[in-house]
Parts: sequence; structure tokens; C-alpha cells
Amino acid sequence: MANHSKRQNTKHIRRILVQLVLVIGVGLLTSVFASEAHAEPRDEPVCVMSPKAKLRARPSVGSRVTWVVARHMPLQRIAVENGWSQVRDVRGQTHWVISRNVAVNQSCAVVRVRTAALHKGPGQSEPRADFKVADRYTPFKKIDREGAWVRLEDEYRGSYWTRDSNVWIPVKRSRMSF
Repeated sequence: MANHSKRQNTKHIRRILVQLVLVIGVGLLTSVFASEAHAEPRDEPVCVMSPKAKLRARPSVGSRVTWVVARHMPLQRIAVENGWSQVRDVRGQTHWVISRNVAVNQSCAVVRVRTAALHKGPGQSEPRADFKVADRYTPFKKIDREGAWVRLEDEYRGSYWTRDSNVWIPVKRSRMSF
């Protein structure tokens, strides 16, 4: 009689363990699928790497185009969802862009003032570049920095220097907790 009772207890414990494993497994799968369905938060700078990219109001090719930007336009990625990146631009407005059109680990900048004076070297005393100014929203690849000056490169490999206060360069933000 004692053996029969032990066997029943063992079966009961096994049944409970199987149910527990199933519940945990379903919970894990649900959380995996739920994270793919909702935007995954990010906070990282990205650069447009395609010749041009359409920024949209929502993550859909059928959504309204809010801005068409050129290669090297810097953006701040704030979320990722189903192959789309939600980004913030130089003006602080948010848009959606197809993720394959942007890349991390690139350095780019955009003119944020009405016109930015371009020089051949770092410093106000350096001669002006052949292209003397760049207009607002002109994107560049960022090459170098020297003090308060940034060296930029355009799509045609032209090299220019301007004050860092003339351009917007998004930065990676880190969170620390204690």
C-alpha cells in the first residue's frame, strides 16, 4: 500500500512539473513574439547609407512620406519594429525609415544653421573652401574633429571644415544606474 501511494505521488509531481514547463515555455514564446510585434527601444545615432531615403509617418511603405533625405543624413534611432527604425531628426521630429537604409557605426553630420561657412582648414583664419557655404539640412560624412572645428566630406569627396556649432551630430547616450 505504501508503494502504491508513493507511485501516485510521483506521478502527480511529474504531471505538475510537465504543466509548469509548458506554462513557462508558452510564457517565453509569448514574450518573444510580443517583443517582435512592439517597438524595441533604442537610443543610438544612425546615418542614412542609401542614396536617398524616404522618412514616413508610420512604419509602412503605404504611409505618408514626411521627408526625403540624402546619404549621410544623421538621425537618432529611438526604436526598431519589424524591419523599420523610428528616428528623430535634426529638428526633433520623429519619422520611420526602413532599417536597411541606415547604419550604426558611421559618423555623419548635417548643417543645422541657415548657412555654414566652409573653410579649407580648421580655424576662422583658414581660407574659405571652393564651396564657401553649405545650406541648412545639407548632410556630410564626418571625418575629423579639431577643437571646435569639424572636418566634413561631401558626396563627391570634397573636404571642408566648419565650426561644430554649425552642424548636428547625434551622439550615443548611455544610461547608468547605481
